[in-house]
Amino acid sequence: ESTEGGRLMGLDTGKVCIFGAGGPVGAAAQHALEDHYVLRLTDIRMVDEILEAGEPQSKGAPMPTRPESPHEWRRVDVGNYEEVLSAAEGMDALINVSVLRHDLVPAFHVNTIGAYNVMKAAVACGIRKVIHTGPRHTRLGFEGDYWGDFRVPDEAPLHPGSDLYALTKCLGGEIVQTFAEHYDLEVITFLYCSFLPADGGNSADGSGVHPLAIAWEDTGEPFFHALRADRMPNNYEVFDILADLPHGKFGTHKATRLLGWKPKHSFDRLLR
Repeated sequence: ESTEGGRLMGLDTGKVCIFGAGGPVGAAAQHALEDHYVLRLTDIRMVDEILEAGEPQSKGAPMPTRPESPHEWRRVDVGNYEEVLSAAEGMDALINVSVLRHDLVPAFHVNTIGAYNVMKAAVACGIRKVIHTGPRHTRLGFEGDYWGDFRVPDEAPLHPGSDLYALTKCLGGEIVQTFAEHYDLEVITFLYCSFLPADGGNSADGSGVHPLAIAWEDTGEPFFHALRADRMPNNYEVFDILADLPHGKFGTHKATRLLGWKPKHSFDRLLR
């Protein structure tokens, strides 16, 4: 990691901590990064507990693997600042993919307070490169969402309405942006909505696909590109992560232009 004119250059090697590594997005990030960085993988559960349960989030969703040295796994509650701070110590970058969706207090604990704890720990440890993740809820009963719109830019404000998951993650994102701008950090946020296996899974030929869908097989690689990216135009940059799709609602242009990432899978079987 180096700087040029006070701005971070890309991180080609180093130590990266992933919060929420037990989930499928965390597992995808692990698989994309483990040959290039030393990973400290953390989750509320130990990896053996997750693997013994053997329950992927959905059909085709990736599962974490037991890390081998020099990688490690730690039990960390992202809502506990001391645990987050300990996990962040000695790291060159932090990735937060932790999420809890449906229970009021735990969702706020993980999605909002957890985001605050990760950013506070980044500042305390002198870590300037952070990747944050969250959802772009595209259909919330038309409660201020973008379902009827086209050419929606990555920077379009999130409209969480009263949905617990959307609202607590949106609050977390606001906190992350405030930290990024106040402390001159380099923060990249990835927004997702719909995940499918690259082959479309059990969906029938021509049955269609969500306009902000991404293949599980493409989900991890953006993290690799984001860690190596340098000199983002702003301290806080948001990217919609999706396949190249014909709907015209959301796009991959910004991710290609600033991160150099293009998805490999486009669900042709479901669209033809």
